[in-house]
Amino acid sequence: NKIEPKPAFRPSIDLLIWAIIAIQVIVAVYGFAVLPDTVPIHWGLNGQVNGYGSRWMGTFLYPLLSIGIYVLIRVLMAAGPRLGGRENTTANLQVVRIILTGILLFMLIIQLSTIAQALGVGFDTNMVVMLALSVLFIFLGNYMGKVRRNFWMGIRTPWTLASSVVWERTHRLGGWLFVAVGLIGIPCSFIPSLHLWGILVPIIAVSIFLYIYSYVCYRQYTRGDDEPVSSPFDEAN
Repeated sequence: NKIEPKPAFRPSIDLLIWAIIAIQVIVAVYGFAVLPDTVPIHWGLNGQVNGYGSRWMGTFLYPLLSIGIYVLIRVLMAAGPRLGGRENTTANLQVVRIILTGILLFMLIIQLSTIAQALGVGFDTNMVVMLALSVLFIFLGNYMGKVRRNFWMGIRTPWTLASSVVWERTHRLGGWLFVAVGLIGIPCSFIPSLHLWGILVPIIAVSIFLYIYSYVCYRQYTRGDDEPVSSPFDEAN
């Protein structure tokens, strides 16, 4: 119960994922029908448009990306080596559904913001993107500690991949730090001068710290011939 959602939620999460993608497609069709041939697709740090593209790119890019992300992750999770066996793979597939839901909601927000800007609705796009990204980090942080050891998702350093204990410790701490990054990013989203640095600097700092932390944990928990096992990965508990 500590590391995987209840199986009863699995069908509803899949339906939610495809509902989000369906909404993206509907929004894209509407945008393609009402937008001009050329639309803004990129904004500078000052919030001003500095790149344009075709309305195909400005409308259908996001649902195509969402579908591609969903298919790619599912293929990688199914085809990758099973560290810990089928139980780990099943648990990770359940967690990845939830994480995908958050990522696709983020993509939907960015799509709506892009189309709204192209329609002339005035607002700070960078603020919306950074605010949505900060909330996404908080969301990811809440589920990071539930990801079991694998090759495709999570904090994959040589030491976390080598030890389930190191993986567990690193991801538990990483979850808290990801939430902290999001909490820092939320107020910074409303300060134009901190739109980028308010979340980029914490992300880089957390990434470096977790890389070092995983090495320290590996040295601490793999002294001797036997690797210690701790909850929730100890099946005997």
